[in-house]
Amino acid sequence: MKRWGVLLVAVICVAAVAAYFALQPTGPTQPELGKLRIGCQPSWHHIAFYVMLDKGWIQKVLGLEPEVHPFESGPSEMDAMLAGQLDIAYVGAAPPLPRIAKGLKAKIVAVANTEGSSLVVEGFDYTGPQSLKGKRISCYPPGSVQYTVLVKWLKENGLEPGKDVEIVVHQGPGDQHAALVSGAVDAAIFPDPHPSKAVLEEGAKIAVNTSQMWPHHPCCLVVATEDLITKHKDLVVKFIALHIVASQYVIDPSNREEVVRIIMKYVPGISRKVAETFPFTTNISPDPTNRLWLEGLDKMCEALYELGMTKDAQGKVVKLRASEIVDATLYEEALKLIPQIKAELGLS
Repeated sequence: MKRWGVLLVAVICVAAVAAYFALQPTGPTQPELGKLRIGCQPSWHHIAFYVMLDKGWIQKVLGLEPEVHPFESGPSEMDAMLAGQLDIAYVGAAPPLPRIAKGLKAKIVAVANTEGSSLVVEGFDYTGPQSLKGKRISCYPPGSVQYTVLVKWLKENGLEPGKDVEIVVHQGPGDQHAALVSGAVDAAIFPDPHPSKAVLEEGAKIAVNTSQMWPHHPCCLVVATEDLITKHKDLVVKFIALHIVASQYVIDPSNREEVVRIIMKYVPGISRKVAETFPFTTNISPDPTNRLWLEGLDKMCEALYELGMTKDAQGKVVKLRASEIVDATLYEEALKLIPQIKAELGLS
């Protein structure tokens, strides 16, 4: 009897363990996420994110609080992502590339805009690239979109940066405006809306837009860490869908007054007069499957390779390709959610 009792206890224990595992969910689970850490910059290139933020769409659709991390320019923002401090970043196309080459596990999942920067001059007559010889140009740090476009354009026009033209690196638009106004530099290359501010409020003149320097060039995009994509894929897809809806919202003429208000709220030091020039040279377009954009991203990869800026962990210069760093499947999944997201937000 004692032996039968032991056997019965053993059978009950095995059955209990089997029942426990039978009740567990099959397949990979997605651990809960407390906050979504998002990087951005003071430019209306990131206006889609500012709309989402201002209207509380992230909380409403994702059920998460966004933890916003502002940066003056892209290189420092990508250093923060490399250090594990960001989940998603609105950032220029150039800054992620050196970090991905070095080992950052992240993917480009959507586009924010193309083009959208300008070279402005102060105190001299710009008559073409050669008139910049001997001048000092303020620019975002090496590895930024503006730096990459400027250096590529100067070289194509027979000017050697550092020899024929001095590039003065500033961390953000505030320092650039101050340098231009004080005469410390002769020109500056800014992202929108800062060229408008320089012209309307500081007496500068537009020399050339980056759409003329490098037609259709990639500018800002949305980057997500591979860790976030792996553990919270559904959330990332919904975020991209929100980004698409917000991008559609900002280019709808009926929302213009609201967009101007949001620009003034989220881009420091921007007056109504400047905000009303939106979108100026910025093209808002979220699609990472666009052929012209993908070709432009490959050219950006080529330009940074030629500048020796995409180095792997061993210091070897490597050439990245758009096909390796873009995950367009998430965007395609997000498109299917647009009607549902719009209904949830009360949008037609």
